[in-house]
Amino acid sequence: MSVREFAAHLGVNDAAVSNWERRGIEAKLRYETQQILDTELARSQPDVVARFEFILRSETDRDSSGGAPVPGGAMTGEPHLGARSKPRTTVLLDTSGTALFEAQYRIEHAAVARFRQFLGSTARVFVLAGGVGSGKSCLARYLVRDCHDLADFQLHTCSPQPSAATDLATEILRYASLPSGPDALLTLEGATDTLPCPCVVVIDGIASEEQLSFIGRQVDGILRQTNSNQLRFVLVARTPPELDLSAFPILAASAFSSASTPQSAAYALTPWSKTTTREWWDHTRSENEIPFARLPEPLQSLATIPLYSQMLHSAGGVVQAGTGNGVANGFHLIGHCVRTVLGRNGQAIEPTVDNLARIARELTPTALPAGLASASETAIDLAELPSSTRPLLDRAPDGRPRFTHDIFRAYFLAVQIAELMADRGRSSATVTAFNELADRASQSAADRNVFEFVVCALDSRAPHLIELIASAPSITIDIALPMLVETMATTGVTMGDVVRSAAQRCTQAKTRALTKAVLATPNLPEILGDQHPSWVVGQLRTHGSEIWPDIAGHVEAILNIEVSTLIVSHLDLESATEAAFLARYFDLFTDPGHDPQGVIHQLVHHLDWRVRAALGEALPRYGAPSSEQVTSSIEQLVRDDDYKVRASLARSISALDTPTAHQVFRRLLTDSNWHVREQALQGLLAGRQNSLPDPTFADAVNFVIATEASWLRPPVHVSKLATRIQLLSGISTPDSLPAGSIGLVGLLKEMRSGWIALPPELERSLVNEGARSAHWLTAHEANAVQRRYEPGVSNIQEQYRRRRGKHSLQIALDVHTLDRAVEIAQVAQKAGADFVEVGDPLIKREGVTAIETIKQCAPDTAVVAEMMSADWGRDQVELAAEAGADVVLLIGPASIASVSTAVAAARRLGVALTLDVAPQHATPTWLRDMERTGIDGFVVTTNIDLGVGSTHPLATAAEIRRCSQLPVAVSGGFSPGDDALNSDEWDIAIIGRSVADAVVPADTVSQLARLARKIRTKEDL
Repeated sequence: MSVREFAAHLGVNDAAVSNWERRGIEAKLRYETQQILDTELARSQPDVVARFEFILRSETDRDSSGGAPVPGGAMTGEPHLGARSKPRTTVLLDTSGTALFEAQYRIEHAAVARFRQFLGSTARVFVLAGGVGSGKSCLARYLVRDCHDLADFQLHTCSPQPSAATDLATEILRYASLPSGPDALLTLEGATDTLPCPCVVVIDGIASEEQLSFIGRQVDGILRQTNSNQLRFVLVARTPPELDLSAFPILAASAFSSASTPQSAAYALTPWSKTTTREWWDHTRSENEIPFARLPEPLQSLATIPLYSQMLHSAGGVVQAGTGNGVANGFHLIGHCVRTVLGRNGQAIEPTVDNLARIARELTPTALPAGLASASETAIDLAELPSSTRPLLDRAPDGRPRFTHDIFRAYFLAVQIAELMADRGRSSATVTAFNELADRASQSAADRNVFEFVVCALDSRAPHLIELIASAPSITIDIALPMLVETMATTGVTMGDVVRSAAQRCTQAKTRALTKAVLATPNLPEILGDQHPSWVVGQLRTHGSEIWPDIAGHVEAILNIEVSTLIVSHLDLESATEAAFLARYFDLFTDPGHDPQGVIHQLVHHLDWRVRAALGEALPRYGAPSSEQVTSSIEQLVRDDDYKVRASLARSISALDTPTAHQVFRRLLTDSNWHVREQALQGLLAGRQNSLPDPTFADAVNFVIATEASWLRPPVHVSKLATRIQLLSGISTPDSLPAGSIGLVGLLKEMRSGWIALPPELERSLVNEGARSAHWLTAHEANAVQRRYEPGVSNIQEQYRRRRGKHSLQIALDVHTLDRAVEIAQVAQKAGADFVEVGDPLIKREGVTAIETIKQCAPDTAVVAEMMSADWGRDQVELAAEAGADVVLLIGPASIASVSTAVAAARRLGVALTLDVAPQHATPTWLRDMERTGIDGFVVTTNIDLGVGSTHPLATAAEIRRCSQLPVAVSGGFSPGDDALNSDEWDIAIIGRSVADAVVPADTVSQLARLARKIRTKEDL
């Protein structure tokens, strides 16, 4: 609670509270003020009282020692930030939880192992995500208890409606009873510098984009200010929608996640499997509870969500048996539990439900759609509520009411919203309110729960109203209607008319979201009847390949050969697109051992290569290993005249573990086209969940390489893949071969980035081999792998993103000879430049070896490689990274797809990726799209040949900086005396010709020194 919030809570002036906090025990209070505070303390929860007593003891001890505390206890012998946090955390853990759910907690061992890996890494943020009731808060508390010997913890909860006055740095210090001083960030920085072990700040309750934005900005700011890896954060967030951390550059770069999915959560909780649920249920059930196998099917599905499973445990045998209670989804289950709890004392239930609904409205006053809001009501005093509400409602540390689980707030809100909508009946206000609910639900997990419960509540109270809303012309078909159909499917609300109406809308307007929702509806063939096959094929023709996975998922869920056969009969196999779809998912539409329509034969002999290629990719993955038809089809495709068809087969053949597949694989390794051979190696490396290739296929590769003459001089990109397979198989490669060096460098970079996890023995062997290498870059990378977990070591992505607002210097080697470039790079490093850029012209003249040469002569300065390509961004990143670049500047790629593939390559090889911004692309939408791909910065490059009449690059840089928090590098003919460098609209100044064209090296050194002093002086002002 901020100072302003606390003052408002007490009904006093803000300045008075600030004065109390500043003066501590020396503050002189009036009698009336003392009475207010005593009354508030008496009403407080135990954890608040414990914290007050702890502060009082700390203040008294400090007063008796005669000295003021140093933040964090630095050099005073006082407890540090983490140690001072322990007492309050202990109290919070002891008082957390609710008596409503007493079932045994099921430990997520994978999550515990993942969190312990986080504590042992240099990452600073652990994002824990999951749907409602998935056990996020329970897991967070368990992690705190389980890892108390490895770290200290703080437990915070995000307010449903965060106040702009709340400062997270101040709250962290206040939690440990430390004064924030005039600048809380600076104070916190000092407090974290002396931490002997991690202090982990857990922030629970993030359930909306607004909350994520509020917390994300503050955590990002703290991470920018504090460099100590000992201060960590755990963000506990509810999904869907999926989290997007790209707006918080340092947070995203500091997050513990898979290198292949840098924007995802470190651990995501999902519903249990039926097997896991059965084991847990039968292990924890009491004698009067029925076995899991006897639960009705809807309740078995509900029990896969931990919260609902615990509710079912508490609900008793009558509900578990499903005898006349109507419990078919979470809403009904919560309703039953609520009424059971409230009815224990024999008091009237409905008035209490109404009062709890009013409290839910008070806690989230903006939750009701505008068209349903009514005049404000008198606040409810918790003392007036019956004691039976205590398992549902208690007081927060600030004294305000709160529900013991947010699911209850969502339930009571939904009950009231459904009542209000039913009262208004068929009206535009009802549809408008429904659209508003759906729009909010698309941006907030908490609002999504409310929306789903509203649908369930309407189904119970006014089912006809759902049909009227669904058929209303004003319902939004891109958000509200798809969400309604999805909710009906997941909650068991069955309304054929609603689904038929939605399917009809799909034929009238191209709306992919609605089509996907309809395809996910159970029993869709029965609902649409004879129109089902033509409707599915019609959507296939409307949306093309973007809807293929959804149609395939729909057909797979049906598992009805008659339905799939009818769909095939409506397809036009003369159409390459439709035939390619059928080839890609042929196993869903025909049995490889029984194909009376001859579908596979038609696809194998189709005139369009795309169809045969799709079949070649699908056959090994889905074909029955013993099917003669599959075997003969594969043998036909391996002899196909089009190399692209053979390449598709090569990419997936190693997924089929049969003698025929092994023979075909060896044949593909001797194909007449190197692309086919390359795809066979790619498929072997990408086709397994672990990092090591299948031993049988790897042996085939090694045998062919050793015996086939054509493999003596393969193309470099193919040789690199072959070398990788040899290295992962434990076969050393000659160090003198360039491909061998590149292959080992790539593996070492992937180890350092965390992209690949190898068995410890193999990793040690590869690192030792790299360290012994005569190749400088290989040995350099091996040394970097060995130091990757040392304190203070951070990834280059985080380092680059921290350049925001730092006014860094980048020297562009705009010269034509490598000797001159080396000379300038050395003096640039000596002068303290932050980056040295190897330009595209030099790379074109000297090759990518220029990058390695510059890195070797200036190893302490980050090397930027400028790579130009319109659509080969991934390959350009790989070339630059494997040559020793730390940062890759891409000029050319502008689409989300091309940049995303380049970002994936950068994450895999552990380099930062920046993107040139052409003037026509400097729009908020494009910049946000690029930011979401995961790039690390933007660059504004200006051709000096355009002269003085061109737009100044700082104007473009200013526009970019307004739209993004990523650093912006700017080039534009700057010189040491350029007044433009006094601007705040750049983060990295790129200096080229004014340095490169200096007549003598001494002039270059002098210019660099003056420029560095000028920039650093400006930073210190």
